[in-house]
Amino acid sequence: MNFDPLYIIFSFPALLVGLLSSHIVSSTYRKYSNSLNARGINGVDTVYTISKAKNYQVIFEEGNNDLNNHYNPITSTILLSSEVSRTPSIASVAIAAHETGHLSQHIEGTLAIRIRSFVAPIVGITTNTGYALLIIGIILSLGQISWLGITLFSSATVFSFLTLPVELDASKRALKFIREFSLLDGVEIEKAKEVLNAAAFTYVAATVQSLSTLLYFFLRVKGTSRR
Repeated sequence: MNFDPLYIIFSFPALLVGLLSSHIVSSTYRKYSNSLNARGINGVDTVYTISKAKNYQVIFEEGNNDLNNHYNPITSTILLSSEVSRTPSIASVAIAAHETGHLSQHIEGTLAIRIRSFVAPIVGITTNTGYALLIIGIILSLGQISWLGITLFSSATVFSFLTLPVELDASKRALKFIREFSLLDGVEIEKAKEVLNAAAFTYVAATVQSLSTLLYFFLRVKGTSRR
């Protein structure tokens, strides 16, 4: 399989979007992780304040990676980095509230989270299998194998689109929690929005990258099929 200039046309813009999103997230996090909030509330305080008021059952764990904060629905565990857990910053409250927003989604069983949870276990298998079939089909000029690969590989893009509303809703819930329980004041809430918006942009970037790759392979297979 020779080098294809078409790949650059599709991959380069997506790569730029990915690099931009990474820069925005890291710079925004650094900015507001150094901005302490007026109430002295850290990530742990945020999780337990919301969970206690809402009567949520949750397990808390502290990790090391600053940007590896997440909620595990299987164990009902919220993992926060040590900095987010312990530092009473605006970023800490925003991130912890966002992860508690995911906890809220799973407890309520929202439609978006149910669909995403159903699809999640099979995406890795279908994506990897699809990619392998796609490459084999292109190299051996087997049209049907290539199109089967495209179909399976597209599950990654579908999953990206399913993830977007889940993440945006978690941020919406986070801001609602922050206001409802007065975790931050008015000016600080606007800054927390910046943190959440920056995080959301990473999912937009991931979707753009996934869609770009899928479109490239679609056009590549379509062009090969015409020969």
